[in-house]
Amino acid sequence: MQRSMVPLLAVATLMAACAADPAPSDPGASDRPVVGDWVLAGGSIDGVDAPVLDDHRITLTITGSRIGGTAACNSYGGEISVGGDGLHLENLAQTEMACEEPAMAAETTYMAALARVRQIARDGEELLARGDGVELRFAALAPPPTAELTDTTWVLDTVLVGDVAAAPMGAPATLELRADGTFTGSTGCRTYSGKWTEQGDQIQAPTMGMDQTTCPADLSSQDDHVVSVIGDGFIPTIDGNLLTLRDPGGIGLVYRSGQ
Repeated sequence: MQRSMVPLLAVATLMAACAADPAPSDPGASDRPVVGDWVLAGGSIDGVDAPVLDDHRITLTITGSRIGGTAACNSYGGEISVGGDGLHLENLAQTEMACEEPAMAAETTYMAALARVRQIARDGEELLARGDGVELRFAALAPPPTAELTDTTWVLDTVLVGDVAAAPMGAPATLELRADGTFTGSTGCRTYSGKWTEQGDQIQAPTMGMDQTTCPADLSSQDDHVVSVIGDGFIPTIDGNLLTLRDPGGIGLVYRSGQ
């Protein structure tokens, strides 16, 4: 049977009927939307636990008839189609950045499993993706608090690496995300600017430019740290006047709202 692209609402209603595996345990699951942003939380692939890594998350975003996300290391994307044996996630493509193990092994395992998925449906608060020998469970990602983030000047207060915290050096390092989708800031040595977008529970910086200042040795580490967190994408949380940014690898920054 020729496969055809269909709107996701139609896909959602066909999932249970097309799937070879039994429907999820929640009787009302098929009526709940599957669109949104999700993070891999568990499951199994050929009897082995699905690769869930705290410092290299695997995410899934479903929008219309398209999917995307981060596969532990690289970003990926693809399309949802429907055939006689259920759903097919097709035209899967990903970026080609090299990462250390076990992230690369987790990515390879996940992408191979994703190609075998034939059913995607809600199971309670989770999203369940199933196929022959594959059961992937995803938890919902809460959107970042962008309304509280934007149009405020944040001043760097603490540099975080794992459980180690250090005071910033150099000139005041700032960050300002504007509601129009642009941002500016400084590392304590150099200034930067670019555009930001939401992806799941993260803020991503698809474009980021730096000035050409050469940082002295005592500021170069902080400069690299700030650029890495902002440029690689971060998960923001706000507590009072403190903004904490953490990348999936655990390094982070704490800012205080400026007056």
